[in-house]
Amino acid sequence: MNIKCEYCGNFIEDTDEKCLYCGGVNNHMVRTAVGVPQTIEELKKWCLDRNIPLEQARFFIGEDYRGARAFGIYQDAETGNFVVYKNKSDGTRAVRYAGNDEAYAVNELYQKIKEEILNQKQRLRRGST
Repeated sequence: MNIKCEYCGNFIEDTDEKCLYCGGVNNHMVRTAVGVPQTIEELKKWCLDRNIPLEQARFFIGEDYRGARAFGIYQDAETGNFVVYKNKSDGTRAVRYAGNDEAYAVNELYQKIKEEILNQKQRLRRGST
């Protein structure tokens, strides 16, 4: 949804962190959904409550895991930023998000975990037919 920048009056997306025109902070930024984990600890608990085998699925919550083929989230001790990453099979890392919005970072990984669960269920259904 488009909203007006408080500083310059140009229209920006409500998901933009800063105005693309003047660089002003978007104080009305919308990044999270209701009813989903908002913190790293809540995400850990959500997975535990559902018996999701995180390590087997190559998800690392609260850990700066450096191995290949993994998704994860952690808080950087130096910057305080929350980092969501994907380690590729060749060992390189793609950072999907790095910033101070923990709820947004958690939602990034939460969505990926849900996607993987759905994919596994579909593979199981195809295998049983």
